[in-house]
Amino acid sequence: MAIMRWEPLGELEGMRRAMDRMFDQMIGGAGISRLGLPSLEGGKTFLPSVEVYTTENEVVVKAELPGLEAKDVNVEILEDHVMLTGEMKKESEIKEDNYYRTERQYGHFERMIPLPERVKDAEAKAQFKNGVLTIRAPLAEAMKKPQGRKLQIEE
Repeated sequence: MAIMRWEPLGELEGMRRAMDRMFDQMIGGAGISRLGLPSLEGGKTFLPSVEVYTTENEVVVKAELPGLEAKDVNVEILEDHVMLTGEMKKESEIKEDNYYRTERQYGHFERMIPLPERVKDAEAKAQFKNGVLTIRAPLAEAMKKPQGRKLQIEE
């Protein structure tokens, strides 16, 4: 049995390479997990672009969903996030040999969008117009932080 010299930097380099491979697989797979992160599923995927902002009274989420209709999209909302799911399907079958360029994305999508403020999810409304899904949810009342009080110390 031979004694080998321990090289901690070599082990760290191996771990770095393993992590790089893992992230390459995740990003290359292009599926999206419930957390909005790439998953290990293979195939192309469509990921809608979103913008989220607040007004004085509400949180607004807008998602670009070109080529889809309202019936193709599912929306779920909770106090602190919105979940969008659906599928972008190809319009027709064209042989890949005939493509010169394709930059459009297709496939199932699932996107969890964290909200910057808590909302009244029961009062939220969604509208779909010209390929843009707009979700408006009124802000929930701010939770009151307990007020501290000074205590007298008895002797």
